[in-house]
Amino acid sequence: MKHMRSIVTFAAIAVPGVLVATTSFLTPLTPGTLDRSPEQVRMPTADTRVICPGPLLTDDEAEGTDAEFVDDSNVSTRVVSASAPISAADGSVSAARLQVADLGGSANFDNPNSDGFISGDDPIDQTKLITGFARPGAPALTTGVETVEGTSGDLTGLATLTCGSAASNFRILAGSGAAGSNSQLLLSNPGDVPVQAEVALMTPSGQRGEPTEVSIKAGKQRAIRLGGLAGGAESLAVDVKVDGGVVSGSLQETVLDGLTPKGIDLATSGADADSQQVVTGLNGKDARLRVANPSDDLAEVSLKAYGPDGEIDIPRSSMTVVAHGVAEADLGDLEATSVILDSDQSIQASAFIGQDGEKGSADFGSVNATESLADSQIMALPRTGTGKLYLSPGQGQVQVSGMLDDGSLTQPQSIDLNPTGTTEFSPAEVSPDAVRAIVISGENASGSQSDGVHASYVVTTDSGISSVQPAPAPAGVAYRDIRLG
Repeated sequence: MKHMRSIVTFAAIAVPGVLVATTSFLTPLTPGTLDRSPEQVRMPTADTRVICPGPLLTDDEAEGTDAEFVDDSNVSTRVVSASAPISAADGSVSAARLQVADLGGSANFDNPNSDGFISGDDPIDQTKLITGFARPGAPALTTGVETVEGTSGDLTGLATLTCGSAASNFRILAGSGAAGSNSQLLLSNPGDVPVQAEVALMTPSGQRGEPTEVSIKAGKQRAIRLGGLAGGAESLAVDVKVDGGVVSGSLQETVLDGLTPKGIDLATSGADADSQQVVTGLNGKDARLRVANPSDDLAEVSLKAYGPDGEIDIPRSSMTVVAHGVAEADLGDLEATSVILDSDQSIQASAFIGQDGEKGSADFGSVNATESLADSQIMALPRTGTGKLYLSPGQGQVQVSGMLDDGSLTQPQSIDLNPTGTTEFSPAEVSPDAVRAIVISGENASGSQSDGVHASYVVTTDSGISSVQPAPAPAGVAYRDIRLG
């Protein structure tokens, strides 16, 4: 088995009396590669912790709401967790210890350091905390993916989610306050003390009212139904800020048209606000683009779309988004498309793709704008349906290794990028055996139409469509120079 290596790069941030140098990931420097002064100290690597929100909540399970859903829905919720090998500062190579536990409760299993590990497709009935324990000089290359699959009743469709980490502030571009939509914000507190969060809703007309204060107990998850806060708003972005702690946030949405199921979805935060956003993997019916503008001024946004054969025409080439508001653009049916957004303000973006079902039913899935690929990232794959990896226009090559059931990695396979179009890739191409996760390296790739190369994986079943994105690169080794005088 060949392990992928990458080069640590440094960015220095100067502040009075202190110089902090941080890595952009991944493989820590081996001893003796650089001279270090006695005043320079290696900072410890951090554990990787992500939270999977658990089963879809129906109205009677959400605080302060009434039972509205029928009881004949057949819904399965599962989680896959994975830990891939990484080099440590001492030259050793192994995958981090991986633990899955109930949020605020006991561990379900605890796998030690290994040559690579991926769990089974485990059914869950509550919120899960997945922890990858960093070794000295080696961050934890771990992840989790949640799959919710409904095959009958009101909750028909597919929802997948790359489980996210906790943060003190984030924004999720998903959900609706319109009739027929049941959108709930799920906030999970992995800490040992209660935290207070402020929840603000951005709508097409701007921010709706004053932020709502929410308390989340230690080791607990709390659901906030958004229809009561932004009733009638067709599209939302949810802004969460936490005082004195961190929470993990996700948003679930289930949609009914009368008695006809129109889909289920799970969403979390994507790329941070910036003047450019890239959404790739738009491969479905009735694609919609959603843009949030957190600034105090009007945002003018230009759109360019790239299909598998190059730049394509779309119904909208620009958008205007009010301050602290959101806007949507209908893009029609798309195939293997990447959309690049540029603005005079810092914005955030996500998209939605759809699929028709039987007897008038339908499903939809959200696709986040992502950060550009790092030197090495991991993505656990849903164990249902068929899927493809989509890469935005770029130059050079992206390398992909597949993780098999026994935790081993296949030899890296190079994917040549299309400089003027979206590249499609099936993980099944890397091995005749089932590929349960992939490790992606963007070290030898650069964006040709945007800053960096971006990736998403879209999966479809008979009853649904959804997407997952690469887990963010874990924190690399950092150094701090203490300068006296």
